[in-house]
Amino acid sequence: MTGFPHTFALFGANGQIGSFILHALLTCAKQSFTVKCFIPPGSPAPEEISGKDQAECLELDLTKISREDLAKHLQGIDVVVSALNGPALDSQILIQDAAADAGVQRFYPSEYGMHHIYRKPNDPQGYVHPLWDSKARVNEKALLHPAIESGKMSYTLIGCGDFYNQDREKVWCPWTQKDVDSYTFHVIGDPNARADFTHLSDFAEYLVATICEPEKSHNAHLNFVSDTISHTRIAELLRTYSGKPVHVEVLPESEMHIVLARPDAAPENLRGKDVSAFPVDFWFLVKGAQGQDRFRWPLGQRANDLFPDVKKTTFETYFRQRFEKQ
Repeated sequence: MTGFPHTFALFGANGQIGSFILHALLTCAKQSFTVKCFIPPGSPAPEEISGKDQAECLELDLTKISREDLAKHLQGIDVVVSALNGPALDSQILIQDAAADAGVQRFYPSEYGMHHIYRKPNDPQGYVHPLWDSKARVNEKALLHPAIESGKMSYTLIGCGDFYNQDREKVWCPWTQKDVDSYTFHVIGDPNARADFTHLSDFAEYLVATICEPEKSHNAHLNFVSDTISHTRIAELLRTYSGKPVHVEVLPESEMHIVLARPDAAPENLRGKDVSAFPVDFWFLVKGAQGQDRFRWPLGQRANDLFPDVKKTTFETYFRQRFEKQ
């Protein structure tokens, strides 16, 4: 990347992850950025940009716009960050093509997670959940894009642990819920197995840190972890800081295999859109991998130390800060 990046295009700026990235960009202490936010038609504009001269918001239907027209919107942009997910993720291919046409120097594909192979009992074949596979497909294209192969564009792919402060997730992140008398954890497998977790604010600050030092993140796959901890220890900390009862309900690993085969077999209180934004089989797969003690990045694949100014919000810090405010 030539020169220090100043202008950004953020796709999915009003989503759960995108909103944290937008906040980190607009509050960065090291550098002032100009941000062009792209959101779906009819969706609310991010509150973060209100009154900010360095940010603007555009509504675009990525399923209808042409590559040529999108490239016009990306003229003068240094960095494109994709925070798309779900069905919108397929539009990332069009976005990168248009970014290449516009001369964008750095592309951040939407990764922001950790993928695992699902292994059925007595089956030598490995399987990847469709949600993970959809990211793998578009990101394979992103990293092998002709503009990257030619050196005209670089990439930064960022993975992380399980985002643990998703307030919308009542079952996935029960500790985020307020005005409750007690907390219930649903664990699959070993509750003492440790897993990698990442705080959304930490992740967004890490992404911005990689932009502030673009030479360190040039054509790099980086992973950031805020805490490595077991559900047993999380429960202990939550009891200490909340002063409320915490129940840990442990399901056997066999339950994961049942639900992966038949999602409608999941307990009623653990499925449905009012329970989680994620499909129940995906929820069971992630928690099952955590209970198998394999939801962790190997030490050599963690890149926290590359950007030491980004502090890790551990569960203990998160609980202390949260309950001190109450």
